[in-house]
Amino acid sequence: MHFVLSALAALPFVVAASVNERSLEARAPTCSTDGPEYGHYTYLGCAHDSAKRICTERGLPIAGVETGQECYCGSSFSNGEGYALPESSCNQEIVGQPAGGSWALSISVAKSQIVSLIDFTTMKEKSPGCVPPAGWQYDSFVWENTPTQCFHDGPKRALTGYSFKSAQMTFQLCTSTCGSKGFSIAGVEVGSECYCGNQFENGEGYAIDSSLCDQPIAGSGIDFGGGKWALSIYKASAISKPINLGISIPAAPKKRSLNFGRNATVV
Repeated sequence: MHFVLSALAALPFVVAASVNERSLEARAPTCSTDGPEYGHYTYLGCAHDSAKRICTERGLPIAGVETGQECYCGSSFSNGEGYALPESSCNQEIVGQPAGGSWALSISVAKSQIVSLIDFTTMKEKSPGCVPPAGWQYDSFVWENTPTQCFHDGPKRALTGYSFKSAQMTFQLCTSTCGSKGFSIAGVEVGSECYCGNQFENGEGYAIDSSLCDQPIAGSGIDFGGGKWALSIYKASAISKPINLGISIPAAPKKRSLNFGRNATVV
């Protein structure tokens, strides 16, 4: 997937932009936040389910996985269900993540709203070079593999906004760091270096042979991690804003006694 590069100037800690560059930045459109979806679901805990289910709709902030293969969602718990169970009741997993059990839901809750920067009917950017509004940041970075899977770097650097090194580098670490600092392009080089920017600079960033980006990323060993003076590039395809919906799993209902004394029946 190929994206048009942003025309933004570098952030303040980089050498001040020229008048022309500042004018470009001033004209950069603000990314639309219309039609947000929920995202970045975070595991909350194990909860009870029954034949009534807790929900039957889609596109909602609560997601529950049951028996390792069923998915349910909703905006709140209903039918008296969704109350807390011991974690041992959610004894199934999917790729190492909790995946419920018999009448037991592994519950996750959305922690952000996400708006795509891509029009999926045309596969083009909705507003090329747009800047996230206050409180939003670039998100959902995708690997750039058109026209090649590798892009040239040099001593002056193709991406100059921010950089860091880590022996535990992953593409998620690199892209999330770049996004949080206001950059829409993230590049990984020699498996452990991350570079951020909003456009290629210094005559760098041009396509080179994909075989030159043959190093795995240090922290994962499998993702595309560039090479010597060669960048594996990831570009933002969405913007996101953190949210706190205040959703929690309610406590299990207290058992009731139908009789009193020694012959009490607990239900």
